[in-house]
This record gives sequence, structure tokens and C-alpha cells, in this order.
Amino acid sequence: MLAQGTDLYVVSEVLGHSSVAITKDVYGHLVEGQKRATAARMSEALLRTNGSRNGSQSPPAPGADTG
Repeated sequence: MLAQGTDLYVVSEVLGHSSVAITKDVYGHLVEGQKRATAARMSEALLRTNGSRNGSQSPPAPGADTG
């Protein structure tokens, strides 16, 4: 279920675990790929949002004159 994208809390409840921590400890390795994919999507979204605000794909360098 986890490998197919089912939420960890739902899997924990279905399996009858007393806490989601048990489910995470036992089956957490199955969601590592999902975490990487989520991080990549988040990065893309943030870069897109940042780009639409200031017309670039990256934030200004620290100390750069932006004014």
C-alpha cells in the first residue's frame, strides 16, 4: 500500500498498529522514493513561484544589489 502512495496513517490504521511510528519503523524504507519525488516536485514548484515573482529561476546572491 505504501509503495502505491497510500498515506502512512491510513496504512497504520488498516494494519492495526497502535501508532504510526510502528508502521514507519517497519515499512518506512518503502517511502524513500516517494520522499525524493516529493522533494523534486517541491523544488520545481518553488523555483517556478520564485521565477514568476522576480523574472529569474534563482534567488539573488547574498549581498547582491537588488535595488
